[in-house]
Amino acid sequence: MTTVLVTGAAGNLGRRVTANLAARDSVEWVLAVDRVPIPASAPKVEPHTIDLTAPTAADELAAVAKQATAVLHLAWEPEGRNNLKALRHVLDAAEAIEPSQLVHLSSATVYGAWPDNPVPLTEEMGARPNPEFAYATEKRAAEVLVERWADEHPEVAVALLRPACTVGSSTEPRLYQALAASKKPQLGSEGRVVQYVHIDDLAEAVAHTYRHCLSGTYNVAPDSGVQEEIAGALAGGSAMLPLPATWRSALSDWRWRLWRSGSPPGARAYAEHSWVIAGDKLRMTGWEPEYNSEQALVVSDKRAHWDELPTGLRVSLTLGAGAAAMLAAGAGSAAWWRHRH
Repeated sequence: MTTVLVTGAAGNLGRRVTANLAARDSVEWVLAVDRVPIPASAPKVEPHTIDLTAPTAADELAAVAKQATAVLHLAWEPEGRNNLKALRHVLDAAEAIEPSQLVHLSSATVYGAWPDNPVPLTEEMGARPNPEFAYATEKRAAEVLVERWADEHPEVAVALLRPACTVGSSTEPRLYQALAASKKPQLGSEGRVVQYVHIDDLAEAVAHTYRHCLSGTYNVAPDSGVQEEIAGALAGGSAMLPLPATWRSALSDWRWRLWRSGSPPGARAYAEHSWVIAGDKLRMTGWEPEYNSEQALVVSDKRAHWDELPTGLRVSLTLGAGAAAMLAAGAGSAAWWRHRH
């Protein structure tokens, strides 16, 4: 029987991971930590309210997690400024706790979005986040801290997880919505490949990493992606004509500033270039996602008229509708061309 410490336990992902672990006979206690109060969700879940950025955070964590054999660090503020401070406190606490395992949630954005990216990106590719995108550079800085800690503690199994763009949360932060903006195809990005992992599959990936005591870096992705035009059709996006780059950039800036729609200026490269990842390494350890990229988009679509349909039927119908939409769009374009010429 083991005790697992989970940070960020009140978040969309943290709640799922906590419930997953608590449902397993091999787990005796789940120490659920977050800066906001956490309702007790299961008899085996012990909630703790701790601000990981506070000067006393490391001592508080060590005090409540003396018997923890694993630390799963999921806490992250997408638009926050103290993530590295919080991580340092977690690592300091782990120094005192001496767990046998540490899992840190990173992001596929650390690979960067560049025109010369191979499709897909593997774990052997070097991290080169776009310097103007603070979220990606901070995620990479966090990885460096964890990697150094791992080198100093070879007796601990340390795993870094790099998930693709995650969908399916009941309340998605604005930044995640921006990274998932391909649900409404970007102007001028035709031919781009996009990729999505459902949050339930990501939660299972975290739990799987813990159960199998994995170490090293693992991408978390269900497949090698899907054409952005198809993704847009599946998720109710509308096809848009390409615009000159200068117009496209100005329009994207305007949409983000007014409505937090599209992509923030620093993330624009991630909305224009492919940064899909290969998930083979994790799958070879036995992790199996329930949804591929297309299905993840369909089941996370919040359009009310699908709510009463069973998931399997909704997926089948929407995939069929998406294909039909793409064919119809192609036929319409051909007819317009013949009319004009």
